[in-house]
Amino acid sequence: MRRTRVLATIGPASDSVEKLRALLAAGADAFRLNLSHGSPSSHREILRRIQSVIRRTGGEVPVVADLPGPKLRLGELSPSPLRLASGRRWVLDREPVAGDTNRVPVELPSFSQRIRRGDPVLVGDGSVELRVVKADRNDIVTTVVHGGSVSSHAGLYLPNARLRASAFAETDRELAAGAIAGGADFLALSFVRTPRDVLEARRWLDREHPEPAVGLIAKIERAEALREIDGILAASDGLMVARGDLGIEVPLERLALEQKRLVHRANLSAKFSIVATQMLLSMLSSPRPTRAEATDVANAVLDGADVLMLSEESAVGEYPVESVRWLARIAETTEPAFDPHALRQQRAAAAASDPDLAVARTAVDLAEAVGARLIATPTHSGRTARLVAALHPTCPVVALSSSLSVRRQLRLFGGIITRPAPVHSDLARLSESTRFLPAELGLPMGGVAVLTAGYPLEGRPTNLLTLVDLPAANR
Repeated sequence: MRRTRVLATIGPASDSVEKLRALLAAGADAFRLNLSHGSPSSHREILRRIQSVIRRTGGEVPVVADLPGPKLRLGELSPSPLRLASGRRWVLDREPVAGDTNRVPVELPSFSQRIRRGDPVLVGDGSVELRVVKADRNDIVTTVVHGGSVSSHAGLYLPNARLRASAFAETDRELAAGAIAGGADFLALSFVRTPRDVLEARRWLDREHPEPAVGLIAKIERAEALREIDGILAASDGLMVARGDLGIEVPLERLALEQKRLVHRANLSAKFSIVATQMLLSMLSSPRPTRAEATDVANAVLDGADVLMLSEESAVGEYPVESVRWLARIAETTEPAFDPHALRQQRAAAAASDPDLAVARTAVDLAEAVGARLIATPTHSGRTARLVAALHPTCPVVALSSSLSVRRQLRLFGGIITRPAPVHSDLARLSESTRFLPAELGLPMGGVAVLTAGYPLEGRPTNLLTLVDLPAANR
């Protein structure tokens, strides 16, 4: 049973009912909609289609709405793409006229520090580099240091300038409200810099959309965020290692190390981590990934990532279903090689001062000692299941909850399977329902399961562990 989740971005190549069903059948565990593209009306239609497919399949599939955030982009170019030659002058201005090889329109936000002569400006994936010659409130005059192909609406990066723009501005709030109305379970916040960015979005959710609860994913793509990562994790439900923009903000040779550190910090915090960007980029036009891509995916699994994300591959590629199938196949093959013992040892110290974590650690230790088929965790908020799953037990964690929104959100955590449960249940009824879980999940019969519970069950945190004997297979 695969632990690692596959998050598939939905776009023109995959937004039909037939393709959505095929993605789920191929191994997709969650869907992402990038709100930077399309209109609010197109977003509503795609979300309607996604929810319809989810209902028909009877699954509990989380939906992530990815907000654009304060990303700088070039305006229209004519022609697009065009080629900039090294050494030429190129002006970034506010004129609402299509750009060419002499100038280009761009919306320039305010800066806490003025752009200075000599500052670098990167375009697209960073392969085109400009150098600032002079700047004022309306124009930035640059020289092309490294030329190349540039397209309309390509990203623009100013590494030495500190943006004042909010990571959750009015446009993001409007898009978020529409996504929530369409059934989104998570909002992904772009260009998060500090915990304040996440807390601002959390306050808005608590005020405007308290029910059902919507999770927040902090996209880590700013160098500033790396210094604030523990606070950002504390404020969010999980993080996304957005390697495209992060790979421009930090030296490229450090990108793999930052990915490992971010995933590790998320594991220690019992928050999920998503590794994103160009996982299987060659599958935009090829039915098979390259060997380097397969190795990259496997290394993300070995880092301990909960989720692997497809972007262009499933949104606009020629092989969206095959991309999902390959991602799932590589992850499932790699997972047995992950060694969770170092992670568990690091969390042992924290368990001494956190009773909930101590119970989770004991549940995992007990399950490993007796070779349990599964760990069943009745949960109201999902916290117990998250704490247990973050320790990477070798058996599945089955979260039993009466809340559909909690169950859908837990599906983005690696290793967690969700099942509905009554609002009120006693230990005897929980034990009896646990006995039937292996057959329902296709696990081997016989043996035992570990069951966590609160005593008494009403309103108590998890404070009890018990073993449940499982029925043997019929002969």
